[in-house]
Amino acid sequence: MSIERETIIEQPVHRETVVTGGGSPAGLIGGIIAAVVAVLLILWLVNGGITSDGDAVNVDLPNVTVTE
Repeated sequence: MSIERETIIEQPVHRETVVTGGGSPAGLIGGIIAAVVAVLLILWLVNGGITSDGDAVNVDLPNVTVTE
């Protein structure tokens, strides 16, 4: 009678965690400023941008009298 052998090899799970930090927050601040500028630019373009499609702009000027 023969004896059979079964070998089970379990390989360890390889996990690699890279933690970066401690740097200056300039990138985060720059990203926030860029996002705010982008939102303002989009709002400006949606509200007319460079062209106003021929719409009139009304400016109320005060009455001025010049005396000598």
